[in-house]
Amino acid sequence: MRQWISSVAAASVLAALALALTPKGRVRQVTKLVCGVMCALAVVAPVAKLDFGQLAADMALYEKRAREITSQAQEEAKMLDRTYIEQRCEAYILGKAAAAGAAVDSVTVTARWDDGALVWYPWSVSLDGPFHQGLADAIEGELGIPAGRQSWGRDG
Repeated sequence: MRQWISSVAAASVLAALALALTPKGRVRQVTKLVCGVMCALAVVAPVAKLDFGQLAADMALYEKRAREITSQAQEEAKMLDRTYIEQRCEAYILGKAAAAGAAVDSVTVTARWDDGALVWYPWSVSLDGPFHQGLADAIEGELGIPAGRQSWGRDG
């Protein structure tokens, strides 16, 4: 990199000197053209030394790695969304239980992924406490978890 910068700087200085010493007229126009070509060659010289086969292989490797990282990040985000949905539903159910006077000590909600809608939704719930019809109805009506996927009891 240092050598490339030095060669570009040297070409620029040489071009400036040549233009400063050249008289006006047709000769100056030709000198401008030659100096421009010389500076352009100094700038693109490293490209001529590139191993395009290796460059293509490196680019393919970087592209593959970028896809892997993106996929991993999407999966992690999906799992964080699941945890968020489950925790919010658990807090909601505990609030409903307190409001209904149900003796529920803890709640565990399990969410499922819907491939069609691309969202997590509450699938089942385990409640540590005695069955309470009003709360069971609220869970089914408001969260869509039917009685068959509600587990009640002292240990969930």
